[in-house]
Amino acid sequence: MKRNLSAVFFALLIVLSGALFFLQQAAQHRDEAASGAVALVTASDLAKLGSSGLQAGLSEQAVGSLMADVLKRSGREGDRYRLVMRNGKELAASNWPGEAAPRPLSLTEKPFFDLILGLPAAGAKLTPTAQGAHAAAPLVVAGQRVGMVEIVQTSKTAGPALISMLQWGAIGLGVLAIVGLALVQPKLGAWAGVVVPLGVAFVLGQLTGANLASTAQVLLDNLNTSARAIDDAMRAVAASNGLALAGDVARLDTAVVAGAVDGAALTTSLLFLGGLGAIIGAFISFGAAASTWRALKENPTAYTYVAPALIGMLALAFFPFFYGFVLSFTDTTLLNQGASWSDRWVGLANYASILGDFNFGGSGAAFNYQNFYWTMGVTIVWTASNVVLGVSIGLGMALLLNIKGLRGVAIYRTLLILPWAIPNYITALTWKGMFHPQFGAINQAIQAFGGQPVQWFDAVGPSFITGLATNVWLSFPFMMVVALGALQAVDEDMYEAARIDGASPWQQFWLITLPSLRPALLPAIIVSVVWTFNMFNVIYLVSAGQPSGANEILVTRAYRIAFEEYRYGYAAAYSVVIFLILLIYGVFQIRATSATEANNK
Repeated sequence: MKRNLSAVFFALLIVLSGALFFLQQAAQHRDEAASGAVALVTASDLAKLGSSGLQAGLSEQAVGSLMADVLKRSGREGDRYRLVMRNGKELAASNWPGEAAPRPLSLTEKPFFDLILGLPAAGAKLTPTAQGAHAAAPLVVAGQRVGMVEIVQTSKTAGPALISMLQWGAIGLGVLAIVGLALVQPKLGAWAGVVVPLGVAFVLGQLTGANLASTAQVLLDNLNTSARAIDDAMRAVAASNGLALAGDVARLDTAVVAGAVDGAALTTSLLFLGGLGAIIGAFISFGAAASTWRALKENPTAYTYVAPALIGMLALAFFPFFYGFVLSFTDTTLLNQGASWSDRWVGLANYASILGDFNFGGSGAAFNYQNFYWTMGVTIVWTASNVVLGVSIGLGMALLLNIKGLRGVAIYRTLLILPWAIPNYITALTWKGMFHPQFGAINQAIQAFGGQPVQWFDAVGPSFITGLATNVWLSFPFMMVVALGALQAVDEDMYEAARIDGASPWQQFWLITLPSLRPALLPAIIVSVVWTFNMFNVIYLVSAGQPSGANEILVTRAYRIAFEEYRYGYAAAYSVVIFLILLIYGVFQIRATSATEANNK
């Protein structure tokens, strides 16, 4: 019973702590968007007032005073503003503490000049900052941009909570009811650690989606009230100073609130937390955690020796993998990597984009070689052809070197193992030079025999052959060494008995040699498939996936997405898909190998 309660507690701890973080980030993002909308209205109205004042002949300092009066009348004295004139050369007015005005701008204040140049001809530009929503709008006189007004809204516009206290209370009562039922029904106790986190996550997701829709209008009304107050204050100040203003009262629409938070991504994130909590709950409630703790207590010395390697694996393998897995649920790029996780979170959108990519081009358009399924097909053909050729050549070399009485075996073995011993990037660059269309040794040899030089990297087939030849050259020595070692362990008496029974050399190979090699070759083939599937160096260095990425394999495509297109989240999802493909292959291959070994026994 205690174990079941612990499972529920820790599972809920994961779900609720994560949910509070995601909800807080989502609410913050929504409120920042709302504050930004009000800041845009404020900057636009102040720019409109300032342009009218300058057009009427008021001084720059007088225009600055009008802007301060608008902020005071609208109840936004805490907001900070700057009036920058002469196209970024002079600070005419400011209410920032310790900032003197009017005065010329210094070289360290060049960003104001850059900001003016980047402003639209009409309207305002929003930039979120640590101080608050930052908006700037140009001052235009006689069709010419003469300055700008910059506003930083320090007071944030807060919307209703995404989950109300009443709803949190209802969730708590539901959890207590399930726990109480688990206590009364012991058979259900172990499942409470799984059901509770999933149920809480599901309910939170549904409530959040419903609350986002129901509170959107409330928040929008608050925003329009603030915008109307600013607009009314601006028109009152203009009227009192005899200035004429054109244009209607600013009014915000539902797009301001609707686009602030991605409800589907937030719901997916909460369900992900529920799944993580369910895994932890099951780990505890079904006894796996207790067994692990017991094993640690019973064998402290052994685990002490293993600890350094385990820590290294956690730091160098498991943590990067987990980080990449989490990153795959975001739209992280070079430009937004500093944003919060909730702002970048897109749920399963990356996976849907990858697996739903059926755009192959055609109908007059160029073929889309960047398509995921084309790249996966090339990867499968690349892997299969390399493994078949590598195993065949390696096995053939091993059979030749295993001939009794062959002289110079040691020399042959040393020479044939050199391609595997030399670093593969050196070999790849050497082969790339050999395939050079004009100066490469292969085209020189073709021309020496009267042939025409081949443009190896201009077509899909020849470019594929360049990588295939290079990788087979690199891989066959490994298979040769494995096969040769297994051949030398085969009992000669079996061949002698087969020859006495009249078996042909082919029958001896098929019925004695190949079954004897299978236990050694199958694991080597599994490893070779994984190596070849992820053979980055050969593709990247020899053919570079040419032409137009047609010969990219999955791992090189993932690299280009990450470090040439800078779409880190999408590349992380691509990498997880690669891992899942290899995991599925490994599971089926191991099962097939186990079945083969069982049949041989």
